[in-house]
Amino acid sequence: MYYLPVNNFMVQAQSFLPTWHRGISHYQVKLGIVMGLLGLHLFPAKVCWAEEGYFNSDGVQIHYVQAGSGQAVVLIHGWMASAKMWGTEQRGNSIFWSLSKNFHVIAMDCRGHGLSDKPHDPKAYGCAMPLDVVRLLDHLHIQQAYLIGYSMGAILTGKIVASYPQRVLGAIFGGGAPVVRWGPEDLKQNDAFLEKWQKDRGLQELSALLFGVPDRTALVMANQSLREITVKESELRRFKGPILFLYGDRDSEATRHYVEAARQAFGHGDIRVVPGADHFSTPMKPEFLRMILSFLDRVETPSKDRNY
Repeated sequence: MYYLPVNNFMVQAQSFLPTWHRGISHYQVKLGIVMGLLGLHLFPAKVCWAEEGYFNSDGVQIHYVQAGSGQAVVLIHGWMASAKMWGTEQRGNSIFWSLSKNFHVIAMDCRGHGLSDKPHDPKAYGCAMPLDVVRLLDHLHIQQAYLIGYSMGAILTGKIVASYPQRVLGAIFGGGAPVVRWGPEDLKQNDAFLEKWQKDRGLQELSALLFGVPDRTALVMANQSLREITVKESELRRFKGPILFLYGDRDSEATRHYVEAARQAFGHGDIRVVPGADHFSTPMKPEFLRMILSFLDRVETPSKDRNY
C-alpha cells in the first residue's frame, strides 16, 4: 500500500515506512545490503552529544533529542525507525547535526517506536501520533517550527499542517505526503504484508538484527492506524506557508501519486527529485540533505536570486 509502512520499507527494502507489497523473495537480499549500508552511514557506534529528554503526552512517554539554537526544526521519522534515522548519534554531516549548526533541531521517537512508550491499545495511535508533535512543541515552549517528515512522518506532518497550521512555519514532506484519501488496493496490500510480517520468522529475525527486538504489536497498531490520519483538501488549501516535497527518482508510483494529489490540494509547493534513490535510500543521499538546507535557507532569508 502507499505507505502504510510495511510494504515500501520491508518489501522494497526501501524505507522507514513500507507501503506497497511486492513479495518477499528478492527483498531479503536487497534489504540486508541497503540496511547494512544505512547502518554504517547513519547509525555508527553511539557518540551522542545531543540533549535527550522525555515528556508526558496524555499518559504516553515520548522520547526526543535536541541540539543547536535558532528557529525550531522538528524531524519526524518513518515507520519502524526512530530519531536515529536522522543521524542523531553521528557527529559530522548527518541531517540532524548539519541542521543543528543554524537551527534548534529536535528529533523525536514516535509512540510505538524507539525509546518512546509502546502502548498495546489501538486507540493510542492514529491521530494521537501527530498530536504528540504539537505537545512536544508545547513542552519545549516553541510556538512555531519547521516540520520535516519522512514516509510515515510525512503523513503525520500533513495532519499537523492541516489541523494546527498556526504552529507550522513550513513543511518538508520526504518520501510521502498528506493523505486526502487512501487507495483501497493500497490498504489491502498493506494488510496482507502486515500479516506476513507478523508470521515470517526470517522477517522477525532480520528486524531484530537491524533495529533490536521490536515490539511488533505496537508497530502493527501504529501502522494500521495510519489509515485514520487523513486530511481535507480545504484544510491543506488554507495553509500558505512554504512547502517542499522530496522523493527519490526510483520511488514508487504510489508515492508520486500521493505527492501530486497533495500538491494540487495545497495549490502550491515545490517538488524536488533525488537522483538515483529509491524510497529507502533517499535520506542517505547527499542531495537529500542539500535540498533540505537550501529550502530552509531560502525561506528563512528570501531572495529572488536564490535558487535550489
